[in-house]
Amino acid sequence: MIAKLSVEHSPIFGSFELHFKNGFCVFSGPSGSGKSVLMESLLACFGLREPNAQNIETDVLLSNTLVEMFSAEFGLDSDLLNIKLVKKDKTRYFVNFAPIAKKHLSDMLGNYIKHIHSRGGDECESANLLALLDTFIISKSPSHAKDLATFTKDFDEYHTLKSKLEALLREESQLASLREIAEFEINKIDSIKPKEGEYEKLLELKKTLSRKEKIKDAIQNASDAFEYTDRILAALKQIDGKEALIETLGAALSDTQAALEEESSKLESLEALDSEELLHRISALSDLIHRYGSIEKALTHRESQAKKLSEILDFSATKKSLTSRIAELESNLKERSSLLNQARQAHRDSLQKELGILCASLKLPALSFELVPKLLERNGDITPIVALGGSEIKTLSAGEFNRLRLAIMCVEARLEKKQGVLILDEIDANLSGEESEGVAHTLKELSRSYQVFAISHQPHMPSLADYHFLVSKDTKEGTSRVRLLDKEGRITELARMISGAQITQEALDFAKKRLAEG
Repeated sequence: MIAKLSVEHSPIFGSFELHFKNGFCVFSGPSGSGKSVLMESLLACFGLREPNAQNIETDVLLSNTLVEMFSAEFGLDSDLLNIKLVKKDKTRYFVNFAPIAKKHLSDMLGNYIKHIHSRGGDECESANLLALLDTFIISKSPSHAKDLATFTKDFDEYHTLKSKLEALLREESQLASLREIAEFEINKIDSIKPKEGEYEKLLELKKTLSRKEKIKDAIQNASDAFEYTDRILAALKQIDGKEALIETLGAALSDTQAALEEESSKLESLEALDSEELLHRISALSDLIHRYGSIEKALTHRESQAKKLSEILDFSATKKSLTSRIAELESNLKERSSLLNQARQAHRDSLQKELGILCASLKLPALSFELVPKLLERNGDITPIVALGGSEIKTLSAGEFNRLRLAIMCVEARLEKKQGVLILDEIDANLSGEESEGVAHTLKELSRSYQVFAISHQPHMPSLADYHFLVSKDTKEGTSRVRLLDKEGRITELARMISGAQITQEALDFAKKRLAEG
């Protein structure tokens, strides 16, 4: 509920402060007195209009539900929301004295403050009309809510999985190429079966093979020399003091002979080695080293490609699993949407009747409410088509459109407790007396759920209003003022609205009667 509106340094009003209560608040006054300017000041507090004064401030009393909703966002410690606008070189917005962006302000309060004007609002949109029908059904058959929740849950999963599958399919052609590359790389490395350190050992072996004959000749010559070692040792034994030398030389000759015999044995084992095969193996390993940098890196690359291939193969399994689950969900959704549609068709006439009665009271043409098929969406596979007197919503005049909005909002308020504020700027302009009276009665009903602010030039709304404010202009000073009327003031203003500037006794009597009836 808007509890206060304070305006300072307005070009039209100067400065003033108004206090409000819940209910139906109507503003009236002569043309050009500033009623629309006043309403724009109120709308500016919620980022819905540009400010028209240097300072505008409003206090909003929130319900417990709204306190919980806005608590974290605005740091509330009570049910009071203070909004202030300061317009100097640019406009600054504050909520509970903390700065806030205009768009953020309007986004946060957009569902709380409804401005009925032109052709705005979403009440007449198909999604809202279908939601209204579902709410209507739930009021008669609560199990419909569970059916809706199950359908919505399945559809959300269906939509998520379809999006995931579409993304996979977009990647599928690329994955086929990646799979081919991975398999080629793995097969290439596996065909060689390299081992760490093998290349270096083979190079040493190749080097040994190239010198095999020279080594064999050298070993043979050395072996011949060993025939004289005994003579050398025997000669040393004849010399005193050479015992240590004899021991060292004997050990060295023994080790040397063993080493030569070992090398000779290795050379003999190489006799069976295929040198062509050795060179081919070295060449294959050399190619791997050239391609990957080393045998170790080639083996690491092989492991990474194997992992990638596993992921690609998992893709096929994932695709199959997704396709299967999507098909299952499609079947479930068709079955569930059929059940929902049966309930919707069964209650369509009742909702049409209730809306039709309201439309008739608003002097609108006969309403039709049809359900037609559509592509499967989160709310099902049928959509409402509403028409007035055979005319589609998009062809309605602004007045007809807004009166239809009020009828829809009225049914919504009957079905669910609403909270918020409705602001209407001359909604009954250019309406006949009967049409204006229908609007007034509808707003009176809506004021049980919403706090309603409306401008009117006809007596019907003021007659039913809980609070009647008069906006007047001082022709001498050129400024306007706004004040809450008492009973006598309301009678006088109603009489002026009925008879014009020259108020007659008949107009006063009629005004008293209308106010008493209201």
